[in-house]
Amino acid sequence: MTMDAHREDTHRGDGRGGDGRSDWRSARMVLDNGGLDADHRMQHELIRRFVALPGEEAGRKPALALLSELRRVSVRHFLREERVQASMRYPHLEEHRAQHRRLATLLDDIIGQVDAEESAFEYSYVKAKADELLQFWFFDHFVKADLPMKSHLAKFAVR
Repeated sequence: MTMDAHREDTHRGDGRGGDGRSDWRSARMVLDNGGLDADHRMQHELIRRFVALPGEEAGRKPALALLSELRRVSVRHFLREERVQASMRYPHLEEHRAQHRRLATLLDDIIGQVDAEESAFEYSYVKAKADELLQFWFFDHFVKADLPMKSHLAKFAVR
């Protein structure tokens, strides 16, 4: 799924509406009908909730709580995904693992910027940039690295 296709789906909502939710039941979004998909849904929901917060100073504390939960969920997800990849001898495991490390570092940077009350930038600016970056952070990795894993997962699916 391209970023434009995702953006179109997101603006339609349930894959057709306008509330920012993708339809994770769509066959093109499903990887394993299990833990990986549940993690992706949770990550997407946390990002959606973060983006929905206002860019006012009063929103900083709830924003940090959501980012902290996103970090916790993402670390767990990265470990789960790498275990699944190792168990099926996924040929791109090391590259995927390196991407996960970069994603975690970027998320930590975003958290640090949102948390920085003493900054040259106003919170509203930082929040707006974080909104854009988090959505890209998630969907770019999902589309370019996770979706290609789908055919490998299908080979190992219990039937």
